[in-house]
Order: sequence, then structure tokens, then C-alpha cells
Amino acid sequence: MVRKNQEEKELEICISCGTETEVKKTDNVIYRSGYIEGAGQLCFKCSQTENLSLAGSFETNEWFRYGL
Repeated sequence: MVRKNQEEKELEICISCGTETEVKKTDNVIYRSGYIEGAGQLCFKCSQTENLSLAGSFETNEWFRYGL
């Protein structure tokens, strides 16, 4: 039981929604997906939302920009 509590403390917390991520605090930031330098770690869901907002509108298909 003590080991599980230690493992929970080692996981990063999402800076956007506050949930636990699957990323350990000891993992190198170079290999992390969803890490924002100077801010912290995003969970998978928030990192995907961030990618969509950078790509454009949530309602349109990505290929709509290219006229396909």
C-alpha cells in the first residue's frame, strides 16, 4: 500500500484540468508527449484539445482548409 502511494506521488498532474497523467515526474521532458516548456505536463485529452485549437476550428475537417 505504501508503494502505491509513492507511485501516485511520482505521476505528473495536468496543468489544464488537474487530473493525474500517465507520465512520471522522473521521465525526461524531451521524450514526453504533451509537455509545455515553462508550464508543465498536459494529460492526453488536454494535449489533443490543444492540438485541435492550434490547427483551427473544431467544427471543420482539417482538409477543408485545402479545398478537398
